[in-house]
Amino acid sequence: MPTTMPGTVRAAQVLFFVMTGLVALGVMVAALAGDPELAGGLLGVNFPVIGGVICAFCFGKSGNGAKVTAIVFASLMIAAGLGALGQRQPAGLFEFAMGIAIVVLLSQRQSGQWFRREPRF
Repeated sequence: MPTTMPGTVRAAQVLFFVMTGLVALGVMVAALAGDPELAGGLLGVNFPVIGGVICAFCFGKSGNGAKVTAIVFASLMIAAGLGALGQRQPAGLFEFAMGIAIVVLLSQRQSGQWFRREPRF
């Protein structure tokens, strides 16, 4: 069993952090522009990103449940990205691509070995 977090898991963790930062930036810009409805909408439609980053914080210590939950949130990101693309919003392509990348990274063998190790609490 690996003793250090594999690069695939670390990359998925970083992608969740990057997406969260971009969502926070978008919400702040919308709020500062005086459009609270848009800010709330951005926050609501990006709920999977927020849930995913909570899982990403647990990647270092928790077991397989964090991986499964993160994959579910990444799958919801894919669906939200497709929905945004269906409404002709180009930002949906970025969320769609990031969701696919996270699912692929967390589905690799190295990631599975990392999450099957003995959880450290």
